[in-house]
Amino acid sequence: MNDSIWTRPGSLAEKFWRDGKADIPIYDMHCHGGTNSSIYFKNGDMESMIQHMRSIGVRRTAFCHFYAQLGNWRNEEDYKICLRYPDFLRMYVVISPKFPEQVKEELASFDRWAPYAIGLKVLPDYHLLPLNDPAYEYALKFADERGLPVLCHTWGFSQYDGGAIMLEVAQKYPRIRFFIAHCIYGEWEYTRRIVTETPGNVWLDLTCIPGERNRIEELVSYAGSERVIFGTDLPWFDEYQAVGGVLSAKISEDDMKNILYRNVEKILGENW
Repeated sequence: MNDSIWTRPGSLAEKFWRDGKADIPIYDMHCHGGTNSSIYFKNGDMESMIQHMRSIGVRRTAFCHFYAQLGNWRNEEDYKICLRYPDFLRMYVVISPKFPEQVKEELASFDRWAPYAIGLKVLPDYHLLPLNDPAYEYALKFADERGLPVLCHTWGFSQYDGGAIMLEVAQKYPRIRFFIAHCIYGEWEYTRRIVTETPGNVWLDLTCIPGERNRIEELVSYAGSERVIFGTDLPWFDEYQAVGGVLSAKISEDDMKNILYRNVEKILGENW
């Protein structure tokens, strides 16, 4: 126990263990909010979530509300939530590919929602339409022309957002900054390929990964920590578990800082 990273004087982990708060900025690039019919969330409302994130040292988060991504409301409602927490919240504009006119209307408001709207969110596995379907072209071309982040829900072997589809789309749109949520979970060969076979436009989002033993070390070994960003899926997963997973990984503290904040600042700027 004396050699534990959590008790190593001066380490990021020791500070976190002692104070319950990180000694560096943290940007959570994958957050939600609201209720879900299939599970109980203790911190589902935005106020509780934000208080929880602040308490652990999160400086800013990018979110899309469950109701926006499931079609219960339009992205304008997420914008209104951002206005309540202007120093903390940024938003992804959810793309609903089965409603093309609605997609055009939403993207026509993108500049009006600045600086809160930072990119797009696509959920092919939820909307039951593969990301390489023509229904996404308008939104993806919009993001590619502007060099925007696109947070992509992925899952291994999915017919909608599995590894082969994600690799194809990331190669087709080289100016999009693809944030690969869940790292194409389970289809690990494509997790490697989507970083190594694309033109530097892909970042692996750690959402749900910290619970996987040695997985962070593996991702850093072939992708480099410069291609990994931090996300939790809050309220699905908890900030403490996710940050703890990064700080306890057998990687350098420079790697940890890249993952938790430096990479995002390189993509979006320090005051995004």
